[in-house]
Amino acid sequence: MNRICTFIGLLFFAGTVISAQELIQSVRGKIYDRVTQQPIPGVNVVVDQSKPVQGATTANDGWFKISNIKTGRITLVISCIGYKTVVLPNLIVTSTKEVITDVPMDEEAVTGSEVVITGTRGKDLPTNRMATVSSRGFTVEETEKYAGSRGDVARMAMNFAGVVAGNDQRNDIVIRGNSPSGLLWKLDDIEIPNPNHFAENGTTGGPVNMLNNNLLKNSDFYTGAFPAEYSNAMSGVFDLKLRSGNNEKHEFLFQTGFNGFEAGAEGPISRKNRSSYLVNFRYSTLELVDKIIDLGTTGVPEYKDGSFKLNFPVKHGNLSVFGLVGWSRIAMLDSKGEGSDLYSGEGQDLINHSKLGVIGGNYTLFLSNNTWLRLSLSGLYSEGGTNIDTLNNTREPHPYLRHNYLENRASAGLTINSRLSPSLSVRSGISVDQMGFDLNTRIINDNRTALEPVVQSKVELGNGLHLIKGYAQASYKAGEKLTFNPGISSMLFSLNGSFSVEPRLGATYEVAPSTRINAGYGNHSRMQTLYTYYYLGNGSTEKTNLDLGFSKGNHYVLGVDQKLWANTRLKAEGYYQQLYNIPVEKRATAFSLVNSGAFWGMMVEDSLVNRGTGKNYGAEITLERFLSKGFYYLSTFSWYNSLYKGSDGVERNTAFNGNFVWNILAGKEFELKKGKVLAFDAKFTYAGGKRYTPLDLAKSQRKASAYFIEEMTNTLQFDPFVKLDTKVTFRFNAKRVTQEWQFYIENVTNHQNPLVNTYSVAENKEKIVYQLGMMPMVTYRLTF
Repeated sequence: MNRICTFIGLLFFAGTVISAQELIQSVRGKIYDRVTQQPIPGVNVVVDQSKPVQGATTANDGWFKISNIKTGRITLVISCIGYKTVVLPNLIVTSTKEVITDVPMDEEAVTGSEVVITGTRGKDLPTNRMATVSSRGFTVEETEKYAGSRGDVARMAMNFAGVVAGNDQRNDIVIRGNSPSGLLWKLDDIEIPNPNHFAENGTTGGPVNMLNNNLLKNSDFYTGAFPAEYSNAMSGVFDLKLRSGNNEKHEFLFQTGFNGFEAGAEGPISRKNRSSYLVNFRYSTLELVDKIIDLGTTGVPEYKDGSFKLNFPVKHGNLSVFGLVGWSRIAMLDSKGEGSDLYSGEGQDLINHSKLGVIGGNYTLFLSNNTWLRLSLSGLYSEGGTNIDTLNNTREPHPYLRHNYLENRASAGLTINSRLSPSLSVRSGISVDQMGFDLNTRIINDNRTALEPVVQSKVELGNGLHLIKGYAQASYKAGEKLTFNPGISSMLFSLNGSFSVEPRLGATYEVAPSTRINAGYGNHSRMQTLYTYYYLGNGSTEKTNLDLGFSKGNHYVLGVDQKLWANTRLKAEGYYQQLYNIPVEKRATAFSLVNSGAFWGMMVEDSLVNRGTGKNYGAEITLERFLSKGFYYLSTFSWYNSLYKGSDGVERNTAFNGNFVWNILAGKEFELKKGKVLAFDAKFTYAGGKRYTPLDLAKSQRKASAYFIEEMTNTLQFDPFVKLDTKVTFRFNAKRVTQEWQFYIENVTNHQNPLVNTYSVAENKEKIVYQLGMMPMVTYRLTF
């Protein structure tokens, strides 16, 4: 330990001494047309307010390089005749890592032969120009800058309008009152399963995200009425992009903190061909510490993950390959005297494990200056499960649940994009997923004498099910101010022939250079989880859910986006979502899969039919100042109502109907002596409390387990959720190393936020389980 402290001290001292020297770095990047993906030569790239002027012009391959840039923050102004000017503000320049930008440009609006200058592109706009409403582009820096985000893109998105955290322990996100199970994850244009550790098959969240933000570049997040290319999604979409590694020099990273010990590297495979590699590996902090110093508990989260991307420019195109792998395991054993916690119940031993492996590749071929074709191939392996034992009076464990799943998937997709004219571009695609699986879940029977199967199905990948998806969409500029984005999406599931045709439409009207009105409509659908289709029910041998169709919804959105000042915007949106074909029970009950994801684990019953309905409606407002002169703020307020009807026909609150959420974030950055930066960030959240169902205490006491009053489902609501998070960052540059310290405190006031009500057998009464209290964290990063 003394050696480690000495090493860190020497690094700090070296950084302090060497940083007195002149610290400079290079800024490089590639500029290309957003629609055609073709490089744009002759683009002027200038460092804003540099004296003397520092800049460069892109070569025929679209690349530029500006040398001798002083460390700190800079703004790049990128301009070219016939294209909208792009401003990249507040890029962080460090002494050890080149700044490499990947910048798409949009053609100016064209009327006849005249080019109409319409200004710069908004900083918050998504990278996908087919999106018009309920969409937000975000940068990698935002995943780290916001207090409470922990470097996790899902937790970062919880700050946006319309988004609510499921709970503190996991990163499940509730979008406009929808179930978190309706979220779609895409990585480099390929659909991926739940990219979280300790994940459950068919869910979308978890305690720790496998996706390392150090590998991401600017990406998009959608909360409704998304474009036609996004199928099999009901609530929202994460469309994430991996950056390519540095193709000129090797760079390295070491980081340790709450999320784990991390090591990363990137660099050229061939400088001549501009090919590159990017790789990162992470190991659980607590697991590693436990191996060195016994922490005295079995409830240590064990996880590790790795990711990589290889990029190869080829003649008339580009080839890229990426991979993501992760392992996790945790044992929470009440039999060892460790008690219950947020994840395991009282009087239980619980062991959870999961594995995930994804590999994907994209080959892009430029057929002409205006048309490109992309072939995408991917494969995945997902495995996991949970074992639960209950403890008797002598605290001996007895089997209660044995839950295991395995899923394989092979996917292929083809996309073609073409600009037919300066005002019209089109894109269409088709993809096929082939799925194999082995589902095996057994639970104790009613007599508590044996484990009986509730799911027991196996299909080899070679004979697997098929999910076929296709879409076509267009973007049409009807003059200088008006843009239409129509589209249609379709989906076919081979298990039972479920088929959907989903129209989409978006429109944007520019009332003034600083004011836009947006409108959107989308019909969306999502298949059920494999567990839902193959569920038997306790003691049954009949698969009663095989004929279930897709859950569906209509999204209607109207919004306005107002630029108040150069770095400040105001955005408001109102929406209505009509949900239908939601699986509910044949018999009259309050059960509905619209509430899936409210608690850990799978939510399913037998004999389900697509007769349930629901509705979400609300309004959102965002006031945002982008980082300028070292200061930023973001305030989002969302009011919403989320209701549903089960098979009993009674309209109730969904489990996610908190009714409101208000987030306020702010931060200030100070440049100290040369090469040193100190930053303060804070976040305050005030949100409606979680919905819950009253406990049937008498029945719970008779059965020695928690039972609830079904007819009163979600009628009660906990007190509002209140949380204050803070973060302090200190970064300093030396000639060969850059160091960064981040000090977090989440829930500074240690406010007790209720999570769920349950029954305590030991205390023979109702018990409230609370979310995380005050939690300090430290992260250290070293790049060289």
